Parts: sequence; C-alpha cells; structure tokens
Amino acid sequence: MPKILLSLLLIIFLHSQVFADQVILINGDRLTGKIIRKDGDFVVIQTEAAGTVRIKWSAVAEIITDAPLMLTLDDGKIVQGRIETEEDKVKIEIEEAENLIVEKEAIKTVRTSEDQKKYEAEQKRIEESRLTDFWSGTVDVGFSMTSGNADTRTFTAGLRGVRETAKNKLTVYANALQVKDTSGNNRRTRAQSIWSGARYDVDINRKWFAFGSSDFEYNKPQKLNLRAVLGGGMGYHAVRKDRLNLDFTMGVTNNYENFSTRIHRNSAELLIGQEMKLQLNSRVRLTERAVLYPNISKIGDLRSLFDASLQTDINNWLGWHLTVGNRFNSRPIDRTEKNDFRLSTGIRFGFGKNKKRVGK
Repeated sequence: MPKILLSLLLIIFLHSQVFADQVILINGDRLTGKIIRKDGDFVVIQTEAAGTVRIKWSAVAEIITDAPLMLTLDDGKIVQGRIETEEDKVKIEIEEAENLIVEKEAIKTVRTSEDQKKYEAEQKRIEESRLTDFWSGTVDVGFSMTSGNADTRTFTAGLRGVRETAKNKLTVYANALQVKDTSGNNRRTRAQSIWSGARYDVDINRKWFAFGSSDFEYNKPQKLNLRAVLGGGMGYHAVRKDRLNLDFTMGVTNNYENFSTRIHRNSAELLIGQEMKLQLNSRVRLTERAVLYPNISKIGDLRSLFDASLQTDINNWLGWHLTVGNRFNSRPIDRTEKNDFRLSTGIRFGFGKNKKRVGK
C-alpha cells in the first residue's frame, strides 16, 4: 500500500512539473500548462483540460514559466531563461547572468529549446536553398459552353506560383481567356487574352520592402499584340496577421504597347497598388489586388487593373474558385472599348505548401 501511495504522489509531482507554466489574461482568466511557443500575435500553451490553446499576445497580462525558454528580441538578440512579467515589463531570469528586463512588445518569438533548434535548422536550409525550393501555388481550369440559338465555347486557365522565404518572395503568374462563337457559318473568336508576369520582393525591415515587377499582356479584341510593363518601387506591410495580410505599393514603370494597327506607344507611369489576403475560415479565403497606373508622359491618361478571387478548399490540393478581373485603359485605339471585365469559375489545384514567414 505505501508503494502505491508513493507512486501516486510521484505521478502527481511529475505531472505538476510538466504543466507548471501560468498565463494570466487581462480579464483575469488563468491557464496552467506548458508554453509551447509565441510567434506573431499569438502565444500557444498546452493545457491538461483544454488541450492546445492559442491566445492573443495583446490579451496576456502576466506569464510565469517554470522551465527556461528561448526568446528572440526585436533587435535580433536570442536569450534563454525563465519568464516572469511585471506589468508591461518582462523579466528574463538567465542562468549565471544578470536578469534582463525588456518591454513586452520587444519579445518577437518564444520557443522551446527543441523548437529553436528546428527553426535554426530551417533557416540554414533556407540560406542554402536552390531556386527550385519553397514553391507553392495554384492552377485554375474553367470551361463553359452554350448550344442551340447560340453556340459558344469559353475556356479559362490560370497559374500562380510563389516562392517565399523569411526575407524575400518571388511571384509568377499567367492567365488565359478564350471565347469562341461557333454559331452558323460566322465562326469567330470573340475574346482572346493572355496576362502574365512576375514580381520579386525583398524585405528591408518588418514593415518596408522593395520590389521589381514585369507584366505582359496580349488582347486580340483590343488589337493589342503586346503590352510590356517593367517597373519597381517600395512597398509597406500595413497588416500582417494570421488571417489578414494587407500591403501597399508605390513605384514607377515603363509601359510599351504594340498594336496590330501598327501603332507603337511608350510612356512612363506611376504605380499605386494594394494587395489583400483574407482567411475567412479554415476552408475559405479571399485574395484581392488593385493597381492604378497614372500616365506621367501624357498627363490625364490612366490605366488600372483589379483582380479578386474567392477560393473554397475541398481538400488540401483541390478547391473551387470564383474569380473576377477588370482592365481599364483611358486611351484605347480604333474604337475599342476602354473596359474589359471577366468573371470565371472552376476548379483549382494546389501544389506545394504555403510557407509562413517565420519570425515575422
């Protein structure tokens, strides 16, 4: 009997050692468990009763840890120690060294020693990576047809690939649209367009980044053989949350246009852009991009583009999408329309993994 009692006491003692960290929220709620990590705007704690819980860092009033953790500060310094908060200050108890007191907002990440080693190994892999590594993206396919009084065939396709690491991002894309009217003997292509391009972003700090971009367009109804837009500028990460990313960009471009009517135009433009990614729930997300191109060479002329896509995931590689796009040009040629609008829907295939920008 004493042995059984001793065993029970030992289990209780060891159990209390495993779940010994405490998180006290601003509203007074208290969680006891083991702090796993703090990345971005959330701290993760493993509890006995509620399992793994994610808490907003801004909602935390006090933290007391029993075991040492690895902390990365906003100046890049990495320290190891136990944590104890004092109002808006955090005291880090470092073994065999003087305690360090920092502002709560100065703590960039908190990880266990094991997770820190994994993170550093991943960072080393990123530094030694090849161009073919870290790609993720989507492939879209859509088709529709009518038959009877009107015979039409509409085909849409799209490709988007992103190679993202902790400090830079390369995005490539291509979209195609074709609409054919096969009614009677008057068969003709009513719409045929291709958009493609790439952009390379390099982070300067947590908020600002520089970018270079290239965009190419072919549009048969607009009699556009080629539009080549090359440019670059600066961007600002306005919001970088788990569910919402919002960026603003501004720069200059050179716009070269070649039309089938033998008209060639070359002009300088400003670039004023905005991009958003919004995770509505675990399966549904919205992406949106809007760019204005005020003409510098010919004041008063303006181009703009708008793209938005709503995607619902069926599983981890297949989804459904609804995509709208609009292209406006205040200076069309030969009685062509100023505005081109498209709406497409279809299936979307995903590839690669969506890499998060670790430590941002």
